[in-house]
Amino acid sequence: MKKLVALGVMVVGVGLAGLAQAAITNSAHDFTDGVKGLKGNSGTPTAVDESWNARGEICRVCHVPHDHARASQRYLNGLLWNHGVSVASYTMYDTAWSSTITGAQSAQPDGTSKLCLACHDGTVAIDTFDKYAGGAILFDGTATGYAAGYKVPGFLDGDKLDLRGTHPISIAFPAGQAGDGKNFTDPATATWMDNATVASTLDNGKMQCSTCHDVHSSTGGVATGSHLLRQAQTVEQGGVASGLCLTCHVK
Repeated sequence: MKKLVALGVMVVGVGLAGLAQAAITNSAHDFTDGVKGLKGNSGTPTAVDESWNARGEICRVCHVPHDHARASQRYLNGLLWNHGVSVASYTMYDTAWSSTITGAQSAQPDGTSKLCLACHDGTVAIDTFDKYAGGAILFDGTATGYAAGYKVPGFLDGDKLDLRGTHPISIAFPAGQAGDGKNFTDPATATWMDNATVASTLDNGKMQCSTCHDVHSSTGGVATGSHLLRQAQTVEQGGVASGLCLTCHVK
């Protein structure tokens, strides 16, 4: 009986692993050579040579099970992180910028948003991972880079990257207003299109990039034709007008 139970657990585990791989395979974050190019603001695919991922792995560009020969202790960023992170300073969308901000705001991006910005802020090359100290492939819209439409943010505030044009990140969901029927829905009951609650996609109670975007998905759980959004934002994407916004905001 014990052997049968163990075998059952193993089969379930393998099944779940297969599902996880199927979700990210052929997604925007599958950097194995031959994956179709990402589309920029023009909607035109950018042809990208992904031979820089010499091992042809999907997960290793961001995560690694062992920290052998790392260029630095990248794992200190959590999630067995294997990619370089930005050292840039940011101008945040915070109370100094908007009096409507009521949740506690981090001074700089943290949590999963810091990890997303490790590629998407345009200061760290996508091929800066594993034992490699640096790379050259950025969101620059050239034949050797990825579409510039995926670079966030797009502007500088002096010598700082300006995040005031982007939805606040690294900010606590305003508990005092959650579910009040006037400002925000209750994250414990509000759900995305895959029925996961908003609360389950917060990072230690904070709104991060991964709250709205499912970074590991290609088809399941994300809106059609969107930037991996957890909820359709338009009728064309299979939802209602501004459906993503209205999942959290009461308007």
